[in-house]
Amino acid sequence: MGEKVLEIVVLLMSHIKENQGQLENLEEISDSLKSQGFTENEISSAYSWVLDQMQTDSQFLYNFSRPTGSFRVLSDVERQHFATDAVGYLLQLKHLGLLSDGQLEMILERGTMIGPPPINLDQIKIVIGTVLFREPGHPELIRQPAYFYLEDEGLVN
Repeated sequence: MGEKVLEIVVLLMSHIKENQGQLENLEEISDSLKSQGFTENEISSAYSWVLDQMQTDSQFLYNFSRPTGSFRVLSDVERQHFATDAVGYLLQLKHLGLLSDGQLEMILERGTMIGPPPINLDQIKIVIGTVLFREPGHPELIRQPAYFYLEDEGLVN
């Protein structure tokens, strides 16, 4: 379920970016998402996550709308380890403000641990979901393998 929720979150953030920080026409967006095959539960989870971020993180929309002055360059080893579409997706999420610099680094680090290269888009989405949705208010979104849990919980592979 996490990958589909991630897709909806990306669509919502793209919509917010196009509308200068506003999340409008929720009913139309929901209808469109349902017609694309997303379930009510997936849509609701994505909306809840975005709205929670907007309410609990005062910097969320500021970081989202602020252009960054830095640019992360992948090393030669990282470029070989990740498929082009996976890197492009990570950069899209960073551009949308969904990933902080720290989260991007965590995803790249964990991505190098999940298997032989190249890590494809589907694999990186799993890693992104475990990092992005690791929120106390959304336990249904964090059922992932133990080797992806946060270091402070002592469950890293």
